[in-house]
Amino acid sequence: MKYIVQYAVLAMAMLCGTAFLSGSLQLLGTYGHTHQHFSSPPVSLSETLFVGGACLVCAKIYQLMVRAKSDPISKTETQIKVRYMVYLLAWLIVLFMVHTMNLRQRTVSSRFLVAFVFATAAAIWSGFVLRKTLFKKSAAALPNNVGEALKGWKGAHLIGFNNAMSIAGFGAVLKFLGSSWYIAGIFFGLSMVFLLLWGPRQMAANGAQPAPLIEN
Repeated sequence: MKYIVQYAVLAMAMLCGTAFLSGSLQLLGTYGHTHQHFSSPPVSLSETLFVGGACLVCAKIYQLMVRAKSDPISKTETQIKVRYMVYLLAWLIVLFMVHTMNLRQRTVSSRFLVAFVFATAAAIWSGFVLRKTLFKKSAAALPNNVGEALKGWKGAHLIGFNNAMSIAGFGAVLKFLGSSWYIAGIFFGLSMVFLLLWGPRQMAANGAQPAPLIEN
């Protein structure tokens, strides 16, 4: 089953890569032979960028799965890294779908805006607090209770990913309600900032803070 998933992800990466190259070449501009002007490309810039991003994510997931080790700590770290890449892909998909739908702009009640601002602040605050608490518990459980340490470490990451992604969800809802991209874009931008800030981290030694993961 593991190899089937690996090859499926590799196939997706190759297909997305091919589509990205094809879209890029088309966007470079096919000259109209008759009228000597740039003809309208069949794909848009947003579609090409989306496919390119999806290609990078699928390639990274495949690389992580191939390099995965079997010991409990390495296995959990790989699972978290793969899930992180899936969250990044989900962010791209939500942004692309909302952009492609070209929703009509309407006046959004200030009550809704205030509610979403408070919800975003709550997501960020709870993300910081819960992540810090769970990382401390995880570090304190090492080296005697690896299972409990992994549970806290994994929970801290999932809370961070979910809270960061929820901010993009708020932006998408605001866009559906008719908000402009100036407002919805702030929520999408904040979501990506915290997805990057709360990215995968290494298991910390006892009493130490978790350190950022560095790929060799």
